[in-house]
Amino acid sequence: MEQIALKAEKRDVSKKGIINELRRKGKLPGVLYGKNIESSPVVVDAKELLKILKTHGESALIDLELEGEKLPVLMKEIQRDTLKDAILHVDFYKVSMTDRIEFNLPLVLKGDAEGLKMGGILQHQKRELLVKALPADMPEHLEVDISHLKIGDTLTVGDLKVDEKITVLDDPDEVVVSILAPKLAEDAEVPAGEQATEPEVVAKGKEKKEEE
Repeated sequence: MEQIALKAEKRDVSKKGIINELRRKGKLPGVLYGKNIESSPVVVDAKELLKILKTHGESALIDLELEGEKLPVLMKEIQRDTLKDAILHVDFYKVSMTDRIEFNLPLVLKGDAEGLKMGGILQHQKRELLVKALPADMPEHLEVDISHLKIGDTLTVGDLKVDEKITVLDDPDEVVVSILAPKLAEDAEVPAGEQATEPEVVAKGKEKKEEE
């Protein structure tokens, strides 16, 4: 996986209202933690982080430059305000380049399934794969070829082609994608009145109160 540079500064937590002030200046609050280091509140440039997310995704391995030292980190948790489409806080987890770690590998579908050309409906049920690997061996995503799928076909975790350096932790029988006949797809739809309401603030991983 390509490593991406991002500059960070230590964040002053003694002042009240400092978080809102930082955001007005285009800065994003976060926290840095990991093995053999003390937890430290930090701040990064919001535009630079958004650029990384757009180009490399949430699984990007980042060289976080803090006080002249470069630290390999992953974004462990991202808190978002879904109403404003804004990131509120990021947890940076320092990793060891010699230790295998667990992470969520995004799945990207490639190709036009034969079943879709025959009127079938694509049902994408699993969008991430829980895997374990060395940080340097982590891809940004895994491409899943669906061009051969016909109506009634299903692709499971066990069918995915994954590099031998990566260990898949999910159930091999779990369905990733399937091509349904039009009638079956209609039966699988959720009635509009039963659709769940999305919360205002969501986070990647467990929810946690933001440090002030």
